[in-house]
Amino acid sequence: MKDGFQVPTWATILGWTLAIGFLGFYFFVVHACLRALVPSFGFDPGSMATAIFGTIVMSGFVIWLVSLAELPEMWFIHRRPRRLLAQGRCPSCGHHRTPNSDAPCCECGVPAGNLPPPYRMSWSAVRRFLVAMTIGILAGITVAETSIASDEARMIRETGTINRKEWTFTRAWPAGFGRVDWSCDHGFMPRGLLQVERTPPPR
Repeated sequence: MKDGFQVPTWATILGWTLAIGFLGFYFFVVHACLRALVPSFGFDPGSMATAIFGTIVMSGFVIWLVSLAELPEMWFIHRRPRRLLAQGRCPSCGHHRTPNSDAPCCECGVPAGNLPPPYRMSWSAVRRFLVAMTIGILAGITVAETSIASDEARMIRETGTINRKEWTFTRAWPAGFGRVDWSCDHGFMPRGLLQVERTPPPR
């Protein structure tokens, strides 16, 4: 709360949900794509570590969204009061005021000229964004790894219904560009980024 102005609880929850949801979706897509670019199948700590490192590096592209979690405060504390005052209403509660009167609002007691200062980026906003981004990274990586494991389990199940000795699987969205070759002799062989066709190792 700032001088009688506050952000509704529902707006705070909604703002954090949208911020974490957007960041989580972004990091889910990034991590899933990076995992497809690093040839691996099944549990592979090396490829997972590489993808996690790349995901963290890619967080630099969303730094400009530092105000994302601040949108509720920017509106309810800094923007909305000025709009209400311009409409002849109390900047705090929205009650209609007597025109050209500087008397406090009869509903909430807030003076007409009691407006919060314009919004400025603060370290607290940066800290809140870093918290949201950290949660988004963890959520995105977790969902991506779960999705990859489920997709690879699907490939394993489908090998039992394939009447051929070799087959090529396509990874699920968002890594639909990834290919995984399979053969009866060599099992699953994921392709690299620029690899057109996987060459089985000599027996």
